[in-house]
Amino acid sequence: MMRRFSAPAKVNLYLRIVGRRGDGYHLLESGMTFFPWFDSLEVQCAGEEGIALVCRPEVTASSADNLVYRAARMLQSEAGVVQGARLCLTKAIPHGAGLGGGSSDAATVLLALNRMWGLDWPIGRLCELGLKLGADIPFFLGGGSARVGGVGDLLTPYPECPQLELVVVYPNLALATASVYRGVTPQMIATGFQRGLEPVQGLVFQNDLEQVARGVAPVIDTACAILRRLGASVTLMSGSGSAVFGVFDHATQALRASQAIAEEHSTWKVQQGRTFNVHPFDLEWQSGI
Repeated sequence: MMRRFSAPAKVNLYLRIVGRRGDGYHLLESGMTFFPWFDSLEVQCAGEEGIALVCRPEVTASSADNLVYRAARMLQSEAGVVQGARLCLTKAIPHGAGLGGGSSDAATVLLALNRMWGLDWPIGRLCELGLKLGADIPFFLGGGSARVGGVGDLLTPYPECPQLELVVVYPNLALATASVYRGVTPQMIATGFQRGLEPVQGLVFQNDLEQVARGVAPVIDTACAILRRLGASVTLMSGSGSAVFGVFDHATQALRASQAIAEEHSTWKVQQGRTFNVHPFDLEWQSGI
């Protein structure tokens, strides 16, 4: 039986770099929630042992490089599963945007195959597995908005996370997460990033990676300026970029802004919507879609 699942994007409402481990990984504090920009993943168990993946459009040189394939193979190997799976991934979340599309896809296939293969591993065990593939995967496995610490492995529920009307803009430029983090110098961490920002809707929006990413991709400045011109009360880059979002007071205002940006910049990708705090997987599983 084939099952279909939605893999949502995420946005970082704040992201602070607070240190660096000896192995080079940065320690962070971040508030993460879901945004209604979805990839779609179809999953079907197979009698043979192999994993087959079709991705539309392709985002990696081969299926074996795709995080969905790698996550499925890793779970199969670690759990000693003899069954295989047929997977079809339809991409909508931009690649290299800081919206966590690949991590969301990988988490979704782990959640799905954990149930469909009858493993019933606890979420903590799936998180340990997912962290080997990507720092954002534990967040997407956690099921809800979260305050994230460490290298992405420390999750604290964030039920009071505000639901916000956003316009998310991807200015047609993929940024590699590792290259952005490499731009964070020890001096930046030691002296601190910009602080003392004014709260908006009770939240201090801040992303310590933004100043690095702006130096690599000035188009981030352009996108933020357009969002502010169209009425955003605050703008911020999500994750390591290059996508940015604007916070709006009303959905109608956000819709007008998203339509204006799409008309002005036809090569950019723009999505308007309201953030939400609960991952759709459990509801979709129960509904049997």
